[in-house]
Amino acid sequence: MKKLISFIRNIFLSFFSLLMVYGLFLLLSDIEGLFVGVILLLVCFFLFSMRFIEILKGRRTTFLKARIQPNLIITIVIAFATVFLSISNYALETSLPNSLTSRVKNQFYLEAILVEKDRIFERVSFLKTLENVNEGNATVFYEPQDEKFAGSAIRHIRKMQSYHNEWIDVHRALPVTLILYRNPLIFQQHLPFHSYENLQALYVPAQETIHLLVTDEMDENPDKFLELVGHEYTHHWIVSYLFENKLDNRHLPRWFEEGIAEYAGKQSVREVPIFVPLNFIPFTRLHSVDEWAYENRRKSTHRPYRQSYYAIDQLVKDGNQAKIKSLLLNKQQNFYRMFEKETGESLIEFEVRFLREEFMNMKR
Repeated sequence: MKKLISFIRNIFLSFFSLLMVYGLFLLLSDIEGLFVGVILLLVCFFLFSMRFIEILKGRRTTFLKARIQPNLIITIVIAFATVFLSISNYALETSLPNSLTSRVKNQFYLEAILVEKDRIFERVSFLKTLENVNEGNATVFYEPQDEKFAGSAIRHIRKMQSYHNEWIDVHRALPVTLILYRNPLIFQQHLPFHSYENLQALYVPAQETIHLLVTDEMDENPDKFLELVGHEYTHHWIVSYLFENKLDNRHLPRWFEEGIAEYAGKQSVREVPIFVPLNFIPFTRLHSVDEWAYENRRKSTHRPYRQSYYAIDQLVKDGNQAKIKSLLLNKQQNFYRMFEKETGESLIEFEVRFLREEFMNMKR
C-alpha cells in the first residue's frame, strides 16, 4: 500500500513539475529560456548526482534526509522537459521576428503536439518567406509588392487603437499579427477550420492573428483594405479588452460583436452607408456563430453585416454609445435582459424602431 501511495505521489509530482516547467517557458523569450534551461539542467544534474552517490553508499546522510531527498523520476521528468522546452522555445522565438505572448505560444505548442504539427511548421516556414514590419502593437507580414499596404495597415491599427479608447474604453490591446496574402489558395490553406463562405479576412483569437487577402479591388480602392483592417482589428481589440476584464466573447451575440466591428471599420474610413431596404431577420436568429455563418451563405437573402451595422449605428445615434461598454462587460445576466435594462426597450422594440427611422430618413 505504501508503495502504491509513493508511486501515485511520484506521478502526481512529476505531472505537476512538468506543468510548472511548461508554464515557466511560456513566459520566457529565446535567450532567457536557454539560460533558465541550463540552470534547471545543472540543478537536476546536482540532484541526480547526490542521489546516485547515496545509492552507491547504501545509506542516507542526515543532510540528504533533511534537505534533498531527491526523486529520480521527478528529476528525469524535469530534465527532459527542460531540454525539450528550451530547444522548442528557442526555435519558435527565433523563427518569427516578433515576440509571442504566452497565450499565442501556448496555442503553437498545443497545435504542434495535439493537432497538425506539420501545418505549424509550414506556417512558420511560410512567414519566413515574407517581409515584415513591427511597430510595438502590431506586426505585419507581407509580400514585397505590398509594402505600401503594410505601412498603411500599421498606421491604421494605431488609429483604431485611439478610436476605441475614445468611444468604448481606454485599453491598450495586446500586440496583433497581420498576415497579408495575394494568393487565395495560400490564404485558405493558412486559415483554421471555419464555416464562413467567400472570406476576405479572418481574425483568429487563439493566434492573435488577422489573415487578410489583398485583392485587385483594394489596389484601386485602398479604403476597402483599411476598412477590412479596421473591422478585424476591432475583433482583436474586443477580445483583448474582455481578456483584461477576465471575460471572453462567448457571452456576446454574434450580431452585436460583428455590428461593432462593422461600424468601427466603416467609421475608420469615414464611410456612411446609405440605408437600403433589408430582408430583415430578427437578431435573436443571429446569436450563435453557426446561425451567423448560415445567414451569410451565398444563397442567403439576408445581409447580417449591414443589418448589424445599422443596429450599432442606431445605438450611437440614440446616445447609448457608453452603454455598449456595459453590454460588452455584462456577465451577470442574459444579454437581452441587459440590453432592455440599458436601453429602456426590448430588442424587438428596438428593431422595429430603428428600421422605421431608417426608412423615414431614406425617404427624406
